[in-house]
Amino acid sequence: MTMTYDGTVPALFENIDVKFDSQNTNIYAGQIGVRFDSGVTALLFCADPFIALRLDTVTVTPLPGSQVNNGERLAWMFNSYVPGITQGWQAAAFQLAAWDIVADGGDGLSTGRIQSATGTNAQIAGAAQALLAASQGKSSTGATFYQPTAGPHYSQTLFEASASPVPEPSTYLLMGAGLLALAHLRRRG
Repeated sequence: MTMTYDGTVPALFENIDVKFDSQNTNIYAGQIGVRFDSGVTALLFCADPFIALRLDTVTVTPLPGSQVNNGERLAWMFNSYVPGITQGWQAAAFQLAAWDIVADGGDGLSTGRIQSATGTNAQIAGAAQALLAASQGKSSTGATFYQPTAGPHYSQTLFEASASPVPEPSTYLLMGAGLLALAHLRRRG
């Protein structure tokens, strides 16, 4: 299977300041649009920020989250939060939290290989910290990691998740109200 970065796929991201191994850097964080050899496009997130994303076609091997360090925690976070992401800063916060989970075990942005920098947007850092706290001890299946077949350091490993999140109680209330309204209309007609 091959995957190619595709900048024409509408993606949500934000340019952020962050520290990688104590070095300040400015980087795009958020979704990455790709095209698979089947022609299907997808929005993925990066699982290894220390590897540059290759812009050419890369042969990848799909792996389940259970075969990737903290992959099942990332799957839970993806399934729980990505469906609600509508803005670039939210995608950047998700990406920053994912990087911390992969690189540092999700210990927070004040220590480890991934840290907040002086210029890190406070809204993004705060949301990333909240994601880290919410995902602590959680796991889910349904994640797919696309790891470069050529080996480590060839290109980024990207991931997505496909399991359906559990609906919120408010969703059930709205659905119930809609069914009652339909039953009422049917009885009147």
